[in-house]
Amino acid sequence: MDFLKNIKLIQGGMGVYVSNWRLAQAVAGQQPGVTAGTVSGTALDVVYVRLLQLGDPGGHLRRALGAFDARFGVEIGKKIIERYYIEGGKAPAERFKYGPPQTVHALDGSRIFSLEAGQTTPVTLSVDEELIELLIATAFAEVWLAKQGHNGCIFINFLNKVELPLLYCMYGAMLAGVDGVVVGAGNPEGLPAACTRLAQHHPVTGELPVLYRDSGESFHLHFDPRSIAGGRLAQAPLKQPAFLAIVSLENLAGALAHSPTRPPDGLIIEHHTAGGHNAPPQGPLKKDDLGQPIYSQLDEPDLAAIRAEGLPFWLAGGYGSREKLQAAMSLGAAGVQVGSAFALAMESGIQPVHRSAIFQSLRQGAADADLVRTTLFSPTGFPFKVAQLSGTLSDEAVYATRRRVCDLGFLQQRGLSKPDADGNRRLFQRCPAAPLDDFVNKRGLPMNAEGKRCLCNGLLAGVGLGQVNPQSGEEPAIVTLGNHLGGVRRLSRQGQCPYWAKDVVEDILLPFPG
Repeated sequence: MDFLKNIKLIQGGMGVYVSNWRLAQAVAGQQPGVTAGTVSGTALDVVYVRLLQLGDPGGHLRRALGAFDARFGVEIGKKIIERYYIEGGKAPAERFKYGPPQTVHALDGSRIFSLEAGQTTPVTLSVDEELIELLIATAFAEVWLAKQGHNGCIFINFLNKVELPLLYCMYGAMLAGVDGVVVGAGNPEGLPAACTRLAQHHPVTGELPVLYRDSGESFHLHFDPRSIAGGRLAQAPLKQPAFLAIVSLENLAGALAHSPTRPPDGLIIEHHTAGGHNAPPQGPLKKDDLGQPIYSQLDEPDLAAIRAEGLPFWLAGGYGSREKLQAAMSLGAAGVQVGSAFALAMESGIQPVHRSAIFQSLRQGAADADLVRTTLFSPTGFPFKVAQLSGTLSDEAVYATRRRVCDLGFLQQRGLSKPDADGNRRLFQRCPAAPLDDFVNKRGLPMNAEGKRCLCNGLLAGVGLGQVNPQSGEEPAIVTLGNHLGGVRRLSRQGQCPYWAKDVVEDILLPFPG
């Protein structure tokens, strides 16, 4: 993975379709080999299903899905288009049709398990083939589109907390020749080794966390690439992408560097001021007057210890400037990862109305601390950065009037019910942002549901793909940014003008040759 040593700027893989193929393509093409564009791998199946129902403006998705079929001699892309594409797009008031649900079951299709106490044999779970095909094809399509027209590097970003689609999407991205896989929001131990196996089209297994299991019980998701489309996807060996793990502190960095399976090829050290999900503070949770988690010196990474592990690393969270890049490199970093400045560039997927609202706040003199807050809104329990925008889920009045629903389920927890009279337990999926009765009936505590927002629907609405409800209209959006908006202020002239990905790259990399 020698090419990693030359990459000084990685564009962050933000949100749901904020870091879309257009943004990644624009970044990667600026200084090939020095920059890396990143597509977000989160919820791509839902994104593509909904964009097809909007008529696929420009025909890009149909072109990419057609390329998938042509490369492997299959009709998976054709089936997806036939199921979801609407010529001219659906009516504005019409609801989006859903794709296959993100659910798991036993190999026989059941969700009831009869297990002996302390069973040590792993329980293998499966996913419907229609969902697997959709995950593989859409990840391929997004990376394929991002790689067109240049010879730069394209990465794909995943949340480890969204476990179910990860192996399938990773494989789809690898089929398209992705240059790097970036995984955050959890410990990605085992995933670098899975990349190695998937490059040879070998079977892989990932453990799924299941609540209320007995000691010794484990649940695994098994994926054999040769079982899809009669094995036609498993042709020549694939290029193995670089694997970058997003970590916050030196303890996880050290554990991954000494992995018993395979260490990552590099690390992204993400400060808690970065956008999206953040690691929780070390020690007991304390909050400030606004309800924000309080971080301390315990949450600052020991860069000397990380540097001693010998893996290349990039610093993220407040490093979106030329001076910060130079400071990071002086500390031994290969470069930086930058999110917020790219998130508000014209190529990003953020809806223009939200970009305009943020720029208006900058023009009116809003401080960074007033515009972006660290919340406990996320169903994951991780702190989550939220832009304070009127009419979005950051507004308590909007949150209070929205009907709770969990119809997508990317952040659902999986658990086992209490045994019935026959000793059988049922596998359930629940979400703290779902209707309260549903969460409590699945062994949840009401206090763990307080204030939780539906990020699945909110983030999709933030990029113009929100579900439409007959009574209340489109789902309210939620927008995430980092705490440091200096690059946004500089490039937009305090919110007075738009800017492009090219401007961000030049602003940070101007002294470095391409």
